[in-house]
Amino acid sequence: PPPAPDAPAGASVPVTFKTQLVTLDFASRKAHLTLNLERDPAHAAPEKVWVWAYFFTPEADRRYCAGEPVEVSRPFAAGNRAPVNVEIKVEGCPAPRTPSSTYYARVNVSSESSFAARLSEQRISYDITQASPVTVEGAQPKKR
Repeated sequence: PPPAPDAPAGASVPVTFKTQLVTLDFASRKAHLTLNLERDPAHAAPEKVWVWAYFFTPEADRRYCAGEPVEVSRPFAAGNRAPVNVEIKVEGCPAPRTPSSTYYARVNVSSESSFAARLSEQRISYDITQASPVTVEGAQPKKR
């Protein structure tokens, strides 16, 4: 039988991604992520994917903030590669200490479920070499 055009919901299909741009807006408590998704044409296209990210600054020792995973429906409707823009509501981010505070994000994408998109505490890393730099907007440095 010919392969199904879409994988059944809940099936894990390999999806690779490259983070292009991440913006963290403190004023609106939102993050904006631009990703390029790519799927293996040998597998059926996932019907949906979930995108999750967490944010941290080396200034706030081992603290991060995150929101809920965001569902993206039919990301591969137009082909094996797809640019995706998502907006995530983010709560509890450590306030920047200075105007030049640097933030980083780690992004995860799952074709399985929103639960699978969220990294477990054991997989949270503060290694900036494995994270994407974040453009910060609407931040007020912490008052001392």
